Amino acid sequence: MKGKRKILVVRVGRAGDLVMITPALNALLAAMPEAEFHLLTSAEGVRVMRDYHPRLTRLWVYSRRFPRSLLMKSALTRAFAREGYERIYVLEAKPTYRKWLLKIGPRVHALPAGPSSGHYCDRCLAVVRDSLEIPCPEGWVHLPVTAGGRKKARELLAEHGVGPATLLVGLHPTFSGSGLPFFRSRKDLGHRNWPPAHFARLGRLLKDQAQRRGRDLAVIIDALPEERPLVDPVIAAAGGAVTLLSGPPDFQRYKGLLEALDVLVTPNTGPMHIAAAVGTPVVALFSRWTAEDCGPYMDPARRIILRAEDTPDPRAGLAAITPEKAADAVWQLLDRKPAADGEGTAGT
Repeated sequence: MKGKRKILVVRVGRAGDLVMITPALNALLAAMPEAEFHLLTSAEGVRVMRDYHPRLTRLWVYSRRFPRSLLMKSALTRAFAREGYERIYVLEAKPTYRKWLLKIGPRVHALPAGPSSGHYCDRCLAVVRDSLEIPCPEGWVHLPVTAGGRKKARELLAEHGVGPATLLVGLHPTFSGSGLPFFRSRKDLGHRNWPPAHFARLGRLLKDQAQRRGRDLAVIIDALPEERPLVDPVIAAAGGAVTLLSGPPDFQRYKGLLEALDVLVTPNTGPMHIAAAVGTPVVALFSRWTAEDCGPYMDPARRIILRAEDTPDPRAGLAAITPEKAADAVWQLLDRKPAADGEGTAGT
């Protein structure tokens, strides 16, 4: 490894934040085929990006929480200086990261400070494109799925009576921060949380519609133990229409399960981005935030965005999006499925 070019990429955040840097990271990997890449990220970022690519060889962990951040920054600064990075790509909007890392690397490329417009993925790609002297390859978000992850997902489905020929619609009733004792504000909650009663009714609608269409369809939720307080009311109100999977936490298996879905219905949260990254069609529910800024970065033919702002009562937040509208969107994507099956995952 002596003398090998080393590139540091910086993104500290939640799962969806890390997924959204993958188009830029893939562009860098393609443009510098001889370079070794390191990533400065969060503990959650390590879980998402571990084993992402053979040339992403090191994941540095950083916490934003003070005073731990101060202690970690000092140690990391010394470690980065020893690595001798040729370039540093700061895909963080906060200018503090750029100010910190300018002390370490001679060539620091960063997102512009101040107000921004456009999708975050496009802005990251622009940083990479502007830094290169050759054309920048571009693609959609991407996460690899292992054969072991796929096998565990199919085994978990089989344990719950779901066969390989069954159409699978996944529901994701939780969102980032929903497990905290007190969410940031009730105002934010209405824009992040599609009511449990809506998810339950959607499950019943899909099962009834599938029966009328003569389709074998299962509606499933894969929940972590800490998400059960939000998920159990959906299962109870669905009256048997929604199956709760109860496997132990396993990120490779989770990616395999998302990949196995024919459609995922989700608010704007990490699993929306993970599903897009494994090639799964998505019905994404938005209120106040916009898909143009942080929506699923994937082939538009494989996604449908439903916005509270397009309903008669946008002040109601996500609750303004009806289960009937979501069910229509699910069937639109299911009806596109034969054409989509022959397509590869963009960004690979």
